[in-house]
Amino acid sequence: MADILDTQDLYSRLKSGVNKGLRIVNIRSKEAYGTILIKNRLRSLKKKRRDCALDMGNTIYRSYKYKGEVNQDSIKVKCAEIESIEREMDKCEEELRLVHLNAQKELGSLKALAKPAVIAFCECGAEVTQGSQYCPDCSKKVDLPGAVK
Repeated sequence: MADILDTQDLYSRLKSGVNKGLRIVNIRSKEAYGTILIKNRLRSLKKKRRDCALDMGNTIYRSYKYKGEVNQDSIKVKCAEIESIEREMDKCEEELRLVHLNAQKELGSLKALAKPAVIAFCECGAEVTQGSQYCPDCSKKVDLPGAVK
């Protein structure tokens, strides 16, 4: 009978460990996928900003070269466009921060849920957690009050 209980305990701990591992992989893969999407959007926005700045420089140069003066209105329009792109980039950076923060929260709550409760102490002073039949430090069989024998 004790062998069956030991086997069941081992099986349930193994199953619990596998389930926890799968949840961690799920959380990390969602985080990685979200990060990739946001970083791709950021890369695109950086290219767009660079192209706008280059276009603004070309506009200023052409205006000066052919008209002998710089058109202030066209510069203001280009600057406003660049500022708009930079605001979008800031939003992406914030989204990226939130993706990482949410993943850390999910992992933290998973660890808090997975941590078994301490129900006794062994003679050696080590904590004995719920579902344990042996001391984690000295490997002595632990007789818990109310345990099925």
